[in-house]
Order: sequence, then structure tokens, then C-alpha cells
Amino acid sequence: MNTFFTKFSIKTLYISFAVAAIALVSACGKSDTEIPNIGSLSVYNTSPTLSSYDVYINGSRFNAAALPYAGGVKYTQLTEGTYEAKFTVSGETTSIYTKSNIAVGNNSFYTLYLTGTSGNFDGLLITDDFSNTSTEKAYVRFINLSPDAPALDLGIKDATTSLATNKAYKTYSGFVAVDPGAKVLEIKLNNGGTVKASIDKTLVKNTFYTVIAGGKVTPSTDLERQFNGQVIQHQ
Repeated sequence: MNTFFTKFSIKTLYISFAVAAIALVSACGKSDTEIPNIGSLSVYNTSPTLSSYDVYINGSRFNAAALPYAGGVKYTQLTEGTYEAKFTVSGETTSIYTKSNIAVGNNSFYTLYLTGTSGNFDGLLITDDFSNTSTEKAYVRFINLSPDAPALDLGIKDATTSLATNKAYKTYSGFVAVDPGAKVLEIKLNNGGTVKASIDKTLVKNTFYTVIAGGKVTPSTDLERQFNGQVIQHQ
């Protein structure tokens, strides 16, 4: 399976998908050249460890620089098909976690998150749905990726309703429309509402964000991160 690692913004990717479709229609009857279907994959390191990692897609290195905590590879176009992602400690070749059978569909977006800790690494693959949007709103999703955290909620400080509720480890919400502007995002315990992490973030209209609960509530070694909140902008 051929891959091509070209990075684009979400808007540019949608345009490229449309251009490819038009080109395919225009080519009908003129040649037998087939334009491949393409999807897009992004990858982020959300493991609570202190290490940085590399990721290989079907044997080819996907990242230009080592992935620190909350660092990642932006959406990269791949031909439609099935892929394998192998994570290694940066600069090494031995797999610390491999996820197989990653199905990339035409005109679709996916994000793969490295989770877990040494000896128990894992991954979470999510299909990113950017449909049914207003260009005047920002969009926020919440994922609990803290291995030892209880169920968590996400809200905006002083708001009367939550953006997401009762998310256990490796569970997540859909994107929720939010008025753009400066916000204080609060990650709270579901059973009591105690704020565990606060994030100051200016949300931009027509932009998608994932808020991640990461780290560990009780790190087992000094090589694991304390519980924290991170924001990833999808692009």
C-alpha cells in the first residue's frame, strides 16, 4: 500500500478531496489513470510517561521530530486502505506499542492517541467528525486519557451546563459547539464536581479542539506525569 505523508489544514484537506473528485470525473473517458481515494490521519503522544516517541506507519517514519507529551503529527493524507502504526522510544527501533488494522476511509479523518505507560501501552483511534458545523462557532471534544482517573466531566468556568460528563478512561464526547473567545476550561470529578485541572484557552470560531485529561492522579514512579489538562487543535 502506497502512502504519501503530506500535511494540510482541515479546510485545505476538504478542498483537496473536492479537487481530486472533480479531477476524477474530468478524467473519465480521457484516460485509464485512476486517482486514489484518500483519507487523513493525525497521531499524538498522550502517554503519561516522560519519554518522547517516534511513530512508524507501515514501516515508514511518520513524524519529522520526536513526539513529546501532547505533541503530534498533524493531519497527513494517506491513500485509502489499512495501516499499521508502530510506536518506539525516540531514536530506537523496538516497538513499545503497535496498532494494526487501522482502516483509513475516503474523505475521512482519524486521530490516533498513544496512551498508557511502560509495560501497558495502548492506543485509542477516533474518527473525527467535522460535519454539521457553523462557521461562527468553535467546537470542543473531551477525552479522558488518564489511566487511573475516575469518571470526569468537562465544563467552562461559571457555565451552568457541562460540555461532557461521566467520561471514564479512554472514553470521549463528540464535538460540542461553543461560542468563541477566551475561556477557562475545567476538568472536574464526575461524582463531586471538584476541579482537577484548569486550562486557559482562547477558542477561535470554525476551529476544532480536543481537551485531554492526561497524566496520572497517583504516579507510580517519578517517570510518570502528574494529572493535567491539555488542548489539541485539529489541523
